[in-house]
Amino acid sequence: MEKNYRIRILSGEHTLELSPDSPCRLLAGGLSGFDCTGLDVSVRPYASRHGGYPERRRFAERELGLVFEIDADEEETEVLRRRIVTMMNPARTCEIDAEIYGVRRKISVIPCGEAVFVRETMHDRPEVSLEFVAPDVFFSAAESSEIVFRDPVPLLTSPLSFFAGAGMTTGIFRTTDTTRLFNEGDAACGIVAEITADGGDIVHPGISCGEDFVICPVTLSDGDTLVIDTRDRRKNIYLNGEQYFSFDRRSTFFALPPGENVVSVLCDDGTEYVRAKLTYVPLYFGI
Repeated sequence: MEKNYRIRILSGEHTLELSPDSPCRLLAGGLSGFDCTGLDVSVRPYASRHGGYPERRRFAERELGLVFEIDADEEETEVLRRRIVTMMNPARTCEIDAEIYGVRRKISVIPCGEAVFVRETMHDRPEVSLEFVAPDVFFSAAESSEIVFRDPVPLLTSPLSFFAGAGMTTGIFRTTDTTRLFNEGDAACGIVAEITADGGDIVHPGISCGEDFVICPVTLSDGDTLVIDTRDRRKNIYLNGEQYFSFDRRSTFFALPPGENVVSVLCDDGTEYVRAKLTYVPLYFGI
């Protein structure tokens, strides 16, 4: 087991930390499901030819397990035991925030087994076993990546220096409608695009990646914000915080494949008024 690790389980207002510096410390072989998950692959044979064809190719449901001991006095041990029992609620989704092997990643999980406490005698340290299942099998990066299409760039320097007749410029706006995003993860990931009208109207805003696009037949007035979310299981469009159900029928809620991708913000008119931001979180097969 890695000497330096930190695994935090978050469930509502409760947090449990496993690390060499906490009372809860992983035991040898006490980590399962964090490196990779199972594969669900089946091949159906041809009726009269050799071999067969792939019928199913997917990642199986990810099951994660933690086995650790509690090294604390009786009073603190009982507090931790009660917290663990409370957190292992299958009706509540937990988050595991793990820093192992020098990288930090997160995953949403559901408790799927009872918390098991084993003591050889009542005076020994309890050995605890926890089991979880992850509805979304991939780990995500600990922090999201963000691209701002239009942002102010300060031009003032210190100390200030102005020459006669030059006037004073406090900053400029960099405006672009295309950027290159690098998805460093193992799997395709969706994006969240936030498009705001700043100073005028934007007609039929949208986003594109390669041949795929999402375009909305709406005009954004000054101050309006359109959010396009292409993340798996969260695909949606919001106009000023409310769900918006109209988009071009040719639209595809695309995901970013691993590697470099060219993403553009689109509109029929009002490009100069676009203030846009793209956010995405790379996904990984394991830690």
